[in-house]
Amino acid sequence: MRSVTRKLAITSAIAATAFGAVVASNGAALADPPSGTTPAATDIVSGGSDTIQAFDNGLSAQYNATSPASKYYSWDATPAGNITPKTGATSIPRPNGSGSGISTLNNTTNTTLDLARSSRGPNAGSNADWFIPFAKDAVGWSAYTGGNAPHDLSTTDLQGIFNCSITNWSQITDEGTLPNAPIDVFVPQSGSGTRSFWLGAMGIGTPLPSCWNTVNPEENEGTDPAFVGDVNAIFPYSLSHYIGQVYDSRGTTTDAPGVLDANRSIDGTEQILTASKAWNSALPTTYIRNVYHVVRQSDWADATEGPRLKALLDRSTNNGYICKNAATLIASYGFHSLGAACGTLQAGN
Repeated sequence: MRSVTRKLAITSAIAATAFGAVVASNGAALADPPSGTTPAATDIVSGGSDTIQAFDNGLSAQYNATSPASKYYSWDATPAGNITPKTGATSIPRPNGSGSGISTLNNTTNTTLDLARSSRGPNAGSNADWFIPFAKDAVGWSAYTGGNAPHDLSTTDLQGIFNCSITNWSQITDEGTLPNAPIDVFVPQSGSGTRSFWLGAMGIGTPLPSCWNTVNPEENEGTDPAFVGDVNAIFPYSLSHYIGQVYDSRGTTTDAPGVLDANRSIDGTEQILTASKAWNSALPTTYIRNVYHVVRQSDWADATEGPRLKALLDRSTNNGYICKNAATLIASYGFHSLGAACGTLQAGN
């Protein structure tokens, strides 16, 4: 197995410039607060998941255009380094991934961070936070375009590949004769919600399998140098994020599939419906998840902070903006509607 030095950080100047140029159907999408803008102490700021950061950038632009009492700003998962999320806040390491966002939320107060973006659901055992779902996503698999992976893999095949009981394409016998070539298994960075969800779907706990590549690329990006020329690469991928990148111009120079292709199938079911440019809701439920914004329960109940959060995140029947006004925006980033389940409160951490 080769070992390629992991990128230390995605080139910040390229990422900021490229994504700043992306225009959402409902307003300009911005990476981080706009240049020269420092969120006010009373504004809402978030960090965490890469999977929903593009949507939240679009949400920030659309919501703030309504001139709310407290504006909303979303800090991207990369580049690495410290950020000062809002006026008066202490400097913190930029949260990268759902786990990092939730951990940062629970180790600070709303003077620093108001909510975490999360592509994983709540863990049992603590009622510190409310997980508030707003859309559905699916996680599938991607592989090197034109490489040795077949178009279709069964769930049994995928589980064997990721638990390392299948290490060579030739061991897969239900897809015709495949090349005699070692499979190069990649998983996203530690703390990634997509990583934790995928490992759960694959039935993988601890200790972790030993055949994985030592490089852990940023989730939902096929632009990592480790993938270049690797015709045996396989990598889990948020299908909503992929659709946003490929069909809806939601990506950037680095936030893109690169050499990877998620237009594959599982158990004979296509992951992507290319005609409708949507992920396939007929995929096994094992691969479908909710995506969330996470807030402290104490903040949700607070007389000052609570109304700010509820104006953005609450259920449509309570006039929460996302659930009442952002259906078109949600679809334009590749996610599926949660319907009446949008804005429900789920306890956990």
